[in-house]
Amino acid sequence: MHTGGSGISFTWRFLSFFIICYTSSSYVLFELLSSFHHLARSLLQIHFAPNREVRVLALQMMLRTARQHLRLTKSFQASIRSIATAVPTYRPAGTISTRTINSIHFYQPTLPRSPAFIPSRYLGTTPMAPKAPHGGNPLHFKWTADELTAHTDALISRARAVYDKVAAVPHDEATFANVMGPLAEMEAWMDTKSSNVTFLQYVSTDKALRDVSMEANKKLDEFGIEASMREDVYKAVQAVSAKKEKLDDESARLLEHAERDFRRNGLALPKEKRDKLAKLKQRLANICTDFSNNLNADKSECLFTKEELEGLPEDFFEGREEREVDGVKKYVVTMKYPDLIPALRLAKVEATRKALDITNGSRCKENVALLEEALQLRDQIARMMGYPTHSAYRLETRMAKNVETVEPFLRSLREKLAPYGKKELEALIRLKGQDQANSDGKINAWDFGYYTRKQLEEEYAVNDEKIKEYFPLQVVTERMLALYEKVLGLKIKQVSGETWHEDVTCYEVTDDKDGSFVGTFYLDLHPRDAKYTHAAVFPLVPGYLKSDGERDYPVCAMVANFSKPTPTKPSLLKHNEVVTFFHELGHVFHGICSQTKYAAFHGTRVERDFVEAPSQMLENWCWEPEVLKNLSSHYQRPDEPLPAALIQSMVKARNVNAALMNLRQLFFGTFDLKIHTAPEGKVDTTALWNELRESVTLVPGTPGTFPAATFGHIMGGYDSSYYGYLWSEVYSADMFMNRFAKEGVENPNTGRSYREEILVPGGSKDGADMLKRFLGREPDDAAFMKLLGLAQ
Repeated sequence: MHTGGSGISFTWRFLSFFIICYTSSSYVLFELLSSFHHLARSLLQIHFAPNREVRVLALQMMLRTARQHLRLTKSFQASIRSIATAVPTYRPAGTISTRTINSIHFYQPTLPRSPAFIPSRYLGTTPMAPKAPHGGNPLHFKWTADELTAHTDALISRARAVYDKVAAVPHDEATFANVMGPLAEMEAWMDTKSSNVTFLQYVSTDKALRDVSMEANKKLDEFGIEASMREDVYKAVQAVSAKKEKLDDESARLLEHAERDFRRNGLALPKEKRDKLAKLKQRLANICTDFSNNLNADKSECLFTKEELEGLPEDFFEGREEREVDGVKKYVVTMKYPDLIPALRLAKVEATRKALDITNGSRCKENVALLEEALQLRDQIARMMGYPTHSAYRLETRMAKNVETVEPFLRSLREKLAPYGKKELEALIRLKGQDQANSDGKINAWDFGYYTRKQLEEEYAVNDEKIKEYFPLQVVTERMLALYEKVLGLKIKQVSGETWHEDVTCYEVTDDKDGSFVGTFYLDLHPRDAKYTHAAVFPLVPGYLKSDGERDYPVCAMVANFSKPTPTKPSLLKHNEVVTFFHELGHVFHGICSQTKYAAFHGTRVERDFVEAPSQMLENWCWEPEVLKNLSSHYQRPDEPLPAALIQSMVKARNVNAALMNLRQLFFGTFDLKIHTAPEGKVDTTALWNELRESVTLVPGTPGTFPAATFGHIMGGYDSSYYGYLWSEVYSADMFMNRFAKEGVENPNTGRSYREEILVPGGSKDGADMLKRFLGREPDDAAFMKLLGLAQ
């Protein structure tokens, strides 16, 4: 408990200092007196407030009042801040809730309203660690359902107030500073604060919180649609554009994109059509959220005896849920990757693999109707805005620009890969014939992974189960981060702090030359119930330059589903999981290393068909012999890396069935493009899936299933964009083969060049321009075919 004497002493010391600083100017003193009562009320609250959090909040409010109403000099601002740092001297030790401090932004009073009006629900909040010197991590994960709902409403209220303020600017007074400035800062702030709301639906173990997060996500989506359809804000932006102010390149790009995006949102339409468009978009947003939620909530599983799972290693059964059915012990196999992929690759019993494939392809049947409704809504929206198809609308802002570019790209690659794919398929069919006396003479969907694995083992001596013994997750994580440090010129340090689960680790990143802070990231690597089921990186906080000249630093989270440790073994990664880990960390460091002026261009906010290129390029490190040696350490014999002979076999086997695997990617891209160019968006997705599956991949689909119901990409932002995986693969191969492969894969100078030319700009430049600068020429696809082993 603080004492009254020390608090009064502090108050009078502040007032004395304040008056001394300003008595030299009668004009400034007049301003001081006109606003003095606002500052005084804040000072009283600093003294009498019952807890430290509220005192700090009041001090922040006082600072904002002083800045806005007294037009303080730089020296006085510094004095205020020095007093702020002195508050702990006069208050009991404790921690500050970042959420409490940040709530000042949610409820900023319309000045000169007294800053004493602090919402009562923020007077007692869950504390977290104080902010670090670099500005700290503004995220908070310990919420109640009620707090999350209130937080969401506060976000929307504050954002709406900013839009209202911008819309009220007279058009003849509109400038970049008073229109685009407030919009850019508000949207950056909104990105950060909304992550507190929306991220929990993917990672929280609390169903109530996940449900509230999902509903909050819908509410924010609906508000986003409302904001994107505001004609008054659009006209303010147009007024700025008409002024043709001289702007720096990134500011000019921000203005250009803002005007373009308003137009693409239908603001050029008559009001009646705009209102209809808003309703269609809201329905579409809700459908996409429901589709994703169904996937995350899915609990499909199969039950097998141990005999039916012949071929699976003993560690597959350790800790696995068991159930008794008619007196027979059976093991539960879920459709999560750590269960499904090993079972499809290793189970010797074909009926087991077939049952798994059917179950996996039959998940979330309700999503079929949601997908097909979404296709019609997307088509309707595109045509309302003057585009012939949804794909035409989406591709306008991509590197590819239009359907007429993407279709021949996919067709050309298919024609190049198909002959090689047929030869690879014939080899697998022969292998199956040798394995089964009564082979059906074809490779089914449930056969591909199994016989590819046998081919690797028998022809190349590559055994996934043997290899994974050399890749314990903890060792791989430490050494992979060390490699990123070396190549990109960084220092990475694990730190303690608030997380959403005990499995999660947190890291801070600094520059290895000057020690400047770069950003923060989390790793959430193991599966659990209701967690996001794939591997992805969530950009939680964008980096950007604030209006006061200070920088907000980025925060992101990698969420994956690598196997958990068992009672006898640590978590062990198969080589393809090592590749996945390296790929996703590529997204992490794209987000962390980016340094842009505006949040709108930060990190991975590049053209969608370029976003995968940096990560795909980095996958190549996982095939370099020296890198594989350095990443590996046998879990029982730590000093033993992968044997050289095994590394040589792995590298040699890299392109086994490469044509078939890339034809599979072409299938996804072709399916995506066709459903989004179908007349009126009407298409039988299951029939089209099965037709294209066999004609493109050469492997038939499984009758009676509907895998499009789990094709989350096309309902999660990759609609009309899946081709981008192969599109960016071409560029990633060019970057690797013509810079790193020639100059040294661990060459820090090449790494620094890559960081500066590809990662730092984020989306502030066109992807094609960044590639050209890094390569020193226009990119081409020669390196891609060579990397696949399909060209000399």
